[in-house]
Amino acid sequence: MPLVLVADNILAAADYMAATLAQAGFETRAADCQTEAMAIYQERRADLVLTGYYLREGNGIGLLRALARVDPDFLGVMATGVGSEEIARAAMLSGASDYVVRDGDFYRELPGMARRYIEGHRDLLEERRARAGDERLEAQVELAGWLDHNFKNILSAAAGSLSLLDFANPAQTDGKRREYVSDTMEAVRAAMGLLDSLSELGRAGSRAGARAVLVSRAADEAYAAATDPSRARPEDRAAFSATVSRTSFVNASRALPPQRVVHEDLATVLEALFRNSLESLASVQESPEITLAAEREGSRLVFEVRDNGRGMDAKILRRAFDPLFSTKGQVGVGVSLAIVKTLIQRHRGEIAIRSEPGKGTAVRFTYFVGEDGPLADPPPGAGW
Repeated sequence: MPLVLVADNILAAADYMAATLAQAGFETRAADCQTEAMAIYQERRADLVLTGYYLREGNGIGLLRALARVDPDFLGVMATGVGSEEIARAAMLSGASDYVVRDGDFYRELPGMARRYIEGHRDLLEERRARAGDERLEAQVELAGWLDHNFKNILSAAAGSLSLLDFANPAQTDGKRREYVSDTMEAVRAAMGLLDSLSELGRAGSRAGARAVLVSRAADEAYAAATDPSRARPEDRAAFSATVSRTSFVNASRALPPQRVVHEDLATVLEALFRNSLESLASVQESPEITLAAEREGSRLVFEVRDNGRGMDAKILRRAFDPLFSTKGQVGVGVSLAIVKTLIQRHRGEIAIRSEPGKGTAVRFTYFVGEDGPLADPPPGAGW
């Protein structure tokens, strides 16, 4: 039996609507203030919340907003004698599914109206669940494909190098054999790197190990690592090197004094973002550019990595932080944005992306460094 919660500042009116619905087979509860209505809803989620604009405490807009905070999937309808476009708009923006004026036919049509709202909402939720299931399946298939592609390529390279070893062939020199073994070990290290990237998704972090770091130097080293052709797949190295040779890197963080950060985490984040930008710039022929800006705002560092690459559409943006999701470009992505987000959250930071197709991408993230202000220069030779 569907449950309808009715809220109105005049309790007699709420009781009358509840009685009308009860006669039609609904279970009902009535309240005349926001606090009581929320207590009823939190005790048992109603299938429909029918609220007036005026409540004895607060108003219907406030109730709708409170409901949206505790249950994003709630079904709420504002039914009021106040016919106002402004109130109707505020109700819809606050999470209401509809706005109804209580006119002369309202009470007669109320049971059928409530039934249509509830049935329509159930269909909508079922559609959302099915769509979410399809997206999860798509992500699982993509993850399986990603693992299959990357590990199969790596293992094939390792097997190929090992197969070239021929100890029975006196013409094969020790130097050549060492070369084949070295190629095999490079493939093994690449496989271990992929496993490390996967494990980062669930690894807890802390600020242990934070020390004085020149952000500009960390950025330069991260960019050097991101542009290392040996980090690209063998079949992508030619395209990767061509992109790197065309791309200019603007490090606009050089005025920032040393800051206390975990160098390894910051370097991983910056390298991943630079590699994503390089992937986006693969198709840009004229003046491809990556810019890093960084400044301190109170207890946080604020970074922005910008490029003038191909950009992302809304569909890709929605999935940007899915584990191991990539746009499958020529250059390829090393560490996914899901791992980047995890690392940033370790340091009480946030990340956001702005992008449009053909207009490039800007990734902005924050990094908590505390209230102690800039640090003195690290002593010479102290490293990171």
